[in-house]
Amino acid sequence: MGRLLALYLRCRHVPIAGPAAIVATVLVALLGDNPENPLETVDFAVLALALGFSVLGNGLSGADEQLERTASIRWPVWRTVHVVVAGALLFGTVALVSHAPAGMLLRDAAGFAGLTALAAALLGGQLSWTLPIAWAGVAAVVPPLGTHSVLALISWPAQPPDSVAAMVLAIVLGVLGVACYALRSGRTHLA
Repeated sequence: MGRLLALYLRCRHVPIAGPAAIVATVLVALLGDNPENPLETVDFAVLALALGFSVLGNGLSGADEQLERTASIRWPVWRTVHVVVAGALLFGTVALVSHAPAGMLLRDAAGFAGLTALAAALLGGQLSWTLPIAWAGVAAVVPPLGTHSVLALISWPAQPPDSVAAMVLAIVLGVLGVACYALRSGRTHLA
């Protein structure tokens, strides 16, 4: 089991991407951590999470899609654990260095994990960064407004931790993305 885990981590570029994601996440979160300006802190924490998932997302596709389909390994379990562990790692990293609310960070980590996994399943690992970075960028530009607005859903990552709409959307994105990725895997190329 240990050898299989080591091979899996190596083929998913985790030994290189893991430390790079943590360093990038810490730098961005610290850059914008400003206790006197909570909105700036939240925006940079959201961007830090999205950046971390973007770095780790490249490893969500294997080198050979056909080989993964024929292997006698329970791939859905491995894929699900991979995304969940990445989410927990990035959540913990940002929570340690940022003054952003922990509830918001946990919600955002779940949503961005799902967006990254969904992009990997639909577009391939090389483009798994597109959905989390795009949504984090929009959330940084659109101000977090009331809970009954389309703009509030668009800016779900920057919404307060008690926003029910943001929580529901993050959970839906998380479950949908991880399920699609676990069952389908990351595409190795666009075709």
